[in-house]
Amino acid sequence: MANRAERALSQQSTLTHVAQTRPLTLFFLFAYAWSWAIWLVVPWIAQRAGLGADSDAFQIAIIMIGACGPMVAAFVVRWLGHRDLRICPVWTGLPALLIGLVGGVLCFFLATVVAPALVLVKAPLPTLHWSALLHWSTYAVNYSTFLGGPINEEPGWRGFALPRLQARFGPYVASIILGVFWAGWHLPLFRIPGWNSASPGQYVLILIGLSFLMTMAANLGKFSVIVAIMMHAFFNTSSGMVNALTRDLPPRPHPMWSYTLAIFVCGTAIGIVALETQVRR
Repeated sequence: MANRAERALSQQSTLTHVAQTRPLTLFFLFAYAWSWAIWLVVPWIAQRAGLGADSDAFQIAIIMIGACGPMVAAFVVRWLGHRDLRICPVWTGLPALLIGLVGGVLCFFLATVVAPALVLVKAPLPTLHWSALLHWSTYAVNYSTFLGGPINEEPGWRGFALPRLQARFGPYVASIILGVFWAGWHLPLFRIPGWNSASPGQYVLILIGLSFLMTMAANLGKFSVIVAIMMHAFFNTSSGMVNALTRDLPPRPHPMWSYTLAIFVCGTAIGIVALETQVRR
């Protein structure tokens, strides 16, 4: 019994040491382990047990529970290393919050709505259906707008991981690293028919562009997780805005690649320019 207790204490001490010295490594391992187990192992068990794994309700539940991986990982690593659950700032002051939200929405609108709309159709900017943005139905806000990723993921990605990555590598390299890990984390979801119309390669480029925008907005809001959640939610509704702006206009060829490159190029460029402006101030 004494030997078992000693081994358990030693293992706990080792995990605590890793959580204190390599928190990001442990965070990414736990985030992937939780989400991939929920997305890959649980459906396999449910299919074997005949529990209706192919139903829409089951798949929605699995996606949402699995999406909690980054937040769960952040809580676990923080608890192991510091014995508290303070994984990210929430309230960073009204001025910072407003600047983060307003600046973030403006940049996201340009990079994820206007730029894709312009490259997807053969039509000049004034001829896009701007009046469609005045209709609430354009935004298709529902339970998945926030629970399909923003609330589940952002306390981990931008709340816990980004400040640590940025402190070590700077905002640009941190954006690329986090964008790649963020995209790779989604890979099991490509097994679900219709989950995303982009290929895995295209998806990586989209999320790198988004990652630069998210880093920019997070810095504007002094890393308030509220800003990250709202920007993620904005992107979740952006495809509806693009569709509304371009409806019935003559399309260009290769729409998915046009959409991908528009977000990758514009998101990266706008993010870098905005970050450079913040640094100079």
